[in-house]
Amino acid sequence: MPKKRTRKTREENMEIIKETTLEYLKNSSYLDLSINKVAELSEINISQIYRYFPNGKPDILIAIGNDIVQKGAPDPELPKYKDPRKLLLELIRFYIRTHKDSKKILASLQTVFLSYPELMAQDARNIDAGASNFNVLKTCIKRFGIKEEKKLNETARIVFHLIDTMIHRHVLEVKIIPTDEEFAELLSNIIEAYVTRN
Repeated sequence: MPKKRTRKTREENMEIIKETTLEYLKNSSYLDLSINKVAELSEINISQIYRYFPNGKPDILIAIGNDIVQKGAPDPELPKYKDPRKLLLELIRFYIRTHKDSKKILASLQTVFLSYPELMAQDARNIDAGASNFNVLKTCIKRFGIKEEKKLNETARIVFHLIDTMIHRHVLEVKIIPTDEEFAELLSNIIEAYVTRN
Protein backbone atom coordinates (compact mmCIF):
# COMPACT_ATOMS: atom_id res chain seq x y z
CA MET A 1 0.00 0.00 0.00
CA PRO A 2 1.46 3.43 -0.98
CA LYS A 3 2.54 5.71 1.84
CA LYS A 4 -0.05 8.39 2.53
CA ARG A 5 1.36 11.91 2.19
CA THR A 6 0.55 14.24 5.03
CA ARG A 7 -0.30 17.81 4.18
CA LYS A 8 2.04 20.40 5.57
CA THR A 9 1.02 23.83 6.80
CA ARG A 10 2.12 27.01 5.06
CA GLU A 11 4.61 27.64 7.89
CA GLU A 12 6.06 24.13 7.62
CA ASN A 13 6.50 24.46 3.86
CA MET A 14 8.13 27.87 4.24
CA GLU A 15 10.58 26.41 6.77
CA ILE A 16 11.40 23.54 4.39
CA ILE A 17 12.03 26.02 1.57
CA LYS A 18 14.31 28.16 3.74
CA GLU A 19 16.20 25.14 5.11
CA THR A 20 16.63 23.72 1.60
CA THR A 21 17.97 27.06 0.37
CA LEU A 22 20.36 27.35 3.31
CA GLU A 23 21.64 23.82 2.74
CA TYR A 24 22.14 24.48 -0.98
CA LEU A 25 24.04 27.72 -0.32
CA LYS A 26 26.56 25.92 1.91
CA ASN A 27 28.20 24.49 -1.20
CA SER A 28 27.00 26.79 -4.00
CA SER A 29 26.62 30.48 -4.72
CA TYR A 30 23.49 32.59 -4.70
CA LEU A 31 23.90 33.15 -8.44
CA ASP A 32 23.71 29.36 -9.03
CA LEU A 33 20.54 29.08 -6.96
CA SER A 34 17.25 28.79 -8.87
CA ILE A 35 13.65 28.30 -7.81
CA ASN A 36 13.64 25.15 -9.96
CA LYS A 37 16.52 23.81 -7.84
CA VAL A 38 14.74 24.77 -4.59
CA ALA A 39 11.55 23.07 -5.82
CA GLU A 40 13.45 19.93 -6.79
CA LEU A 41 15.36 19.67 -3.50
CA SER A 42 12.46 20.63 -1.24
CA GLU A 43 9.87 18.61 -3.18
CA ILE A 44 7.56 21.63 -3.08
CA ASN A 45 5.82 22.79 -6.25
CA ILE A 46 7.26 25.90 -7.93
CA SER A 47 3.89 27.67 -7.95
CA GLN A 48 3.58 27.02 -4.21
CA ILE A 49 7.05 28.48 -3.60
CA TYR A 50 6.06 31.64 -5.47
CA ARG A 51 2.83 31.81 -3.46
CA TYR A 52 4.91 31.97 -0.27
CA PHE A 53 7.76 34.04 -1.72
CA PRO A 54 6.35 36.18 -4.59
CA ASN A 55 9.77 37.55 -5.65
CA GLY A 56 11.32 34.08 -5.57
CA LYS A 57 14.85 33.69 -4.30
CA PRO A 58 15.30 37.31 -3.09
CA ASP A 59 12.29 36.90 -0.79
CA ILE A 60 13.60 33.56 0.46
CA LEU A 61 16.97 35.14 1.28
CA ILE A 62 15.34 38.06 3.11
CA ALA A 63 13.22 35.63 5.15
CA ILE A 64 16.35 33.65 6.04
CA GLY A 65 18.16 36.87 7.00
CA ASN A 66 15.27 37.89 9.24
CA ASP A 67 15.32 34.48 10.91
CA ILE A 68 19.05 34.79 11.56
CA VAL A 69 18.73 38.09 13.41
CA GLN A 70 15.67 36.97 15.39
CA LYS A 71 17.39 34.17 17.28
CA GLY A 72 19.58 34.64 20.32
CA ALA A 73 19.46 38.38 20.93
CA PRO A 74 19.89 39.51 24.55
CA ASP A 75 16.72 39.74 26.61
CA PRO A 76 16.49 43.36 27.82
CA GLU A 77 14.39 42.25 30.81
CA LEU A 78 17.20 40.19 32.35
CA PRO A 79 18.67 41.98 35.41
CA LYS A 80 22.20 41.93 33.94
CA TYR A 81 20.98 44.02 30.98
CA LYS A 82 19.16 46.76 32.91
CA ASP A 83 22.20 48.99 32.31
CA PRO A 84 21.81 50.26 28.71
CA ARG A 85 25.60 50.13 28.17
CA LYS A 86 25.69 46.39 28.94
CA LEU A 87 22.61 45.75 26.80
CA LEU A 88 24.04 47.70 23.86
CA LEU A 89 27.42 45.97 24.08
CA GLU A 90 25.79 42.52 24.23
CA LEU A 91 23.48 43.38 21.30
CA ILE A 92 26.53 44.40 19.22
CA ARG A 93 28.35 41.19 20.23
CA PHE A 94 25.26 39.24 19.16
CA TYR A 95 25.25 40.93 15.75
CA ILE A 96 28.97 40.23 15.28
CA ARG A 97 28.47 36.52 16.12
CA THR A 98 25.43 36.34 13.85
CA HIS A 99 27.29 37.93 10.95
CA LYS A 100 30.32 35.67 11.43
CA ASP A 101 28.18 32.52 11.63
CA SER A 102 26.18 33.52 8.54
CA LYS A 103 28.78 35.19 6.31
CA LYS A 104 27.76 33.45 3.09
CA ILE A 105 24.03 34.10 3.57
CA LEU A 106 24.56 37.75 4.50
CA ALA A 107 26.92 38.26 1.54
CA SER A 108 24.17 36.78 -0.67
CA LEU A 109 21.68 39.14 0.95
CA GLN A 110 23.92 42.07 0.00
CA THR A 111 23.73 40.85 -3.60
CA VAL A 112 19.92 40.77 -3.33
CA PHE A 113 19.74 44.32 -2.00
CA LEU A 114 22.14 45.65 -4.64
CA SER A 115 20.08 43.98 -7.36
CA TYR A 116 16.67 44.90 -5.91
CA PRO A 117 16.85 48.28 -4.12
CA GLU A 118 13.07 48.22 -3.64
CA LEU A 119 13.45 45.09 -1.50
CA MET A 120 16.07 46.86 0.62
CA ALA A 121 13.60 49.72 1.16
CA GLN A 122 10.88 47.20 2.05
CA ASP A 123 13.22 45.45 4.50
CA ALA A 124 14.07 48.81 6.10
CA ARG A 125 10.34 49.53 6.53
CA ASN A 126 9.88 46.12 8.18
CA ILE A 127 12.71 46.89 10.59
CA ASP A 128 11.21 50.31 11.37
CA ALA A 129 7.86 48.61 12.03
CA GLY A 130 9.45 46.50 14.76
CA ALA A 131 10.83 43.50 12.93
CA SER A 132 14.21 42.01 13.80
CA ASN A 133 15.86 43.08 17.07
CA PHE A 134 14.79 46.65 16.55
CA ASN A 135 12.66 46.54 19.71
CA VAL A 136 15.64 45.43 21.82
CA LEU A 137 17.60 48.37 20.43
CA LYS A 138 14.68 50.75 21.12
CA THR A 139 14.54 49.53 24.72
CA CYS A 140 18.27 50.18 25.05
CA ILE A 141 18.01 53.69 23.61
CA LYS A 142 15.02 54.46 25.82
CA ARG A 143 17.14 53.53 28.84
CA PHE A 144 19.74 56.04 27.69
CA GLY A 145 17.04 58.69 28.23
CA ILE A 146 15.24 59.23 24.91
CA LYS A 147 11.56 58.85 25.74
CA GLU A 148 9.64 60.82 23.09
CA GLU A 149 8.32 58.18 20.63
CA LYS A 150 9.15 59.94 17.35
CA LYS A 151 12.70 60.76 18.42
CA LEU A 152 13.12 57.26 19.89
CA ASN A 153 12.08 55.62 16.60
CA GLU A 154 14.26 57.91 14.51
CA THR A 155 17.33 57.42 16.72
CA ALA A 156 16.83 53.64 16.87
CA ARG A 157 16.50 53.45 13.08
CA ILE A 158 19.72 55.42 12.54
CA VAL A 159 21.61 53.40 15.15
CA PHE A 160 20.31 50.07 13.81
CA HIS A 161 21.51 50.86 10.29
CA LEU A 162 24.84 52.16 11.61
CA ILE A 163 25.42 48.94 13.57
CA ASP A 164 24.42 46.79 10.60
CA THR A 165 26.62 48.72 8.15
CA MET A 166 29.67 48.78 10.41
CA ILE A 167 29.40 45.09 11.30
CA HIS A 168 28.94 44.14 7.64
CA ARG A 169 32.12 46.06 6.87
CA HIS A 170 34.04 44.57 9.82
CA VAL A 171 32.95 40.96 9.28
CA LEU A 172 32.33 40.63 5.54
CA GLU A 173 34.82 43.07 4.03
CA VAL A 174 37.79 44.24 6.14
CA LYS A 175 38.47 43.94 9.82
CA ILE A 176 38.24 47.51 11.11
CA ILE A 177 39.97 46.71 14.43
CA PRO A 178 42.03 43.59 15.20
CA THR A 179 39.62 41.91 17.63
CA ASP A 180 35.85 41.62 17.61
CA GLU A 181 35.68 42.65 21.28
CA GLU A 182 37.65 45.87 20.66
CA PHE A 183 35.39 46.58 17.69
CA ALA A 184 32.25 45.93 19.77
CA GLU A 185 33.44 48.27 22.52
CA LEU A 186 34.40 51.02 20.06
CA LEU A 187 31.06 50.78 18.24
CA SER A 188 29.20 50.74 21.57
CA ASN A 189 31.05 53.89 22.70
CA ILE A 190 30.32 55.69 19.42
CA ILE A 191 26.62 54.82 19.64
CA GLU A 192 26.37 55.82 23.30
CA ALA A 193 28.01 59.18 22.51
CA TYR A 194 25.59 59.72 19.62
CA VAL A 195 22.47 58.73 21.60
CA THR A 196 23.32 60.72 24.73
CA ARG A 197 24.24 63.79 22.64
CA ASN A 198 20.72 63.92 21.20
